Amino acid sequence: MSLMMAVLVGGWMSGQLLHQGNFVAAQSAFETVALPQLPVGVDQAVFNRPVARFDPNRPSELVIINRTGLPLEYGFTDPRRAVFEFPPEETLRLSNYRIPNCMAINTPMLAPVQYLVSVDPMNVITVEVRLVNDVSGDHCLDLQATGAIFVN
Repeated sequence: MSLMMAVLVGGWMSGQLLHQGNFVAAQSAFETVALPQLPVGVDQAVFNRPVARFDPNRPSELVIINRTGLPLEYGFTDPRRAVFEFPPEETLRLSNYRIPNCMAINTPMLAPVQYLVSVDPMNVITVEVRLVNDVSGDHCLDLQATGAIFVN
């Protein structure tokens, strides 16, 4: 009963009540608003927004910079599925990979990492891998046929 009184008093004070005959109902104060179309990478927390874009119709190069202080394991999820390792503070350059494709980049001990992704005008995709203080971290760089790059 006290909860119902609180809703009615709060609704009356905010002007959010609907009167219909002998019944009074609270009207929601929230409205649904469409999300704005933000540029690529502006808000990476929103689901399905790419972190960067490359031109899938031109040759591209993938550059991975290991800034973790630990060795990294990497591998594409295409049919080869081979896993390779490279040492800390090294830079790896790859070309001639299939698109679409996902590349997993992790530390062997699964310490959480974050990918900082950028694409230059020469269609070079640079991924700087750093350790983060996060529970999950990043696991896969998703290169899509449309040129969109997602981090999962």
